[in-house]
Amino acid sequence: MNIDFKVPPKLPRYLTAPNTLVETLSVLIGKPFRITGKTRTDGSNIRKLIAFTLESNDLPDIAGEFEFEIVPPKGKGVPKIVREFIDTYIVTTGNSYNLQVWNRVPASNTLLIKYESGEGLHCDDVRFVFVRIDVEKAIIASIIILTPDYIEQKFGKFGKPTIKNQLLISTKVRTAIYVSESKILSFPDSKKLSYYITHDYKAPKSGIVEEPELKELYSIALLKKIVAEKLIGKKLNSASTKNRGQALERMTLELLGYEMNKNDFLYGGFPDIINQLLEVKVQDSPTVDLGKFSPEKEEIVIATKNLTTFDVRYLIALTNPKTEIIEGVILSPGEKLGNIFSYVSNQSYKCQRAIPMAFFDNYYGKAVFNPD
Repeated sequence: MNIDFKVPPKLPRYLTAPNTLVETLSVLIGKPFRITGKTRTDGSNIRKLIAFTLESNDLPDIAGEFEFEIVPPKGKGVPKIVREFIDTYIVTTGNSYNLQVWNRVPASNTLLIKYESGEGLHCDDVRFVFVRIDVEKAIIASIIILTPDYIEQKFGKFGKPTIKNQLLISTKVRTAIYVSESKILSFPDSKKLSYYITHDYKAPKSGIVEEPELKELYSIALLKKIVAEKLIGKKLNSASTKNRGQALERMTLELLGYEMNKNDFLYGGFPDIINQLLEVKVQDSPTVDLGKFSPEKEEIVIATKNLTTFDVRYLIALTNPKTEIIEGVILSPGEKLGNIFSYVSNQSYKCQRAIPMAFFDNYYGKAVFNPD
């Protein structure tokens, strides 16, 4: 396969339109393809065939060496044909096809390719090219191109893998925060919360373990003023990351105006300061451990108010590992974290979704995109 297929397009808008992909790949229908039974060999052969066929059309211009950055470490989760943001799959026989997607949550907005322009390609931008093989005739029977959103709407959500969730904050982003005037990177609250939150400070009326009253939630803009700005330059005196996290949590509670003694127990749940829907983290290494919940995928956190991991506000203190001084702060709703940072895990993982074989049978002899 041409090495340029490993390079992303110059910008997201340069990707070939789905209908054009369908037209280009339709020439493969009826072409011979024999299954060897060796999964990797068959997968590689079909990928090379798709890439070779795409070359017969006008391919997107590729990005320059310094115009983009592959966000996940070692490129984990990035589609095999990066030029067109495509992954290929072979469908053969059986009652259903078990789609397996490795090292990314398919329908999430997690960033995979970041451009210098500020644009990006995300997990939900990947196009899935399913190549149906008629095993008896040893031919390509159909080409079906689907998007992650279509797959979830049509067949249900992808299963969530059991993984240790981590967020990678690159040295480049960290440095940019340090040299900024405020030393704070912040994003507005989620759209859902934006209708309720307050921008005016009033001392908390509830305890830290009580569920939040939406109209009493401090906006991220207010949290930046009363907490983040005052954390810059503070020192977290503690031996372990866990204890530094608790020290930061206590410091944050004091700045928020909650009354508590030094011997009072912390909440210990998610989010840390549930009354303000605020999760507090310390980062002095490349990754931040996210624990049980990760905003990479939306999950209900407080069912009574329909609040999810996307709504939770994250306060991440960037500390100097030698001095333990907070040198920068990130304030963001969960839904925005994947836009600039990368989710990673300490091991390879897969998300799965079963697709009935009857779906593929409906399009025998055809090339289609997200069919009705």
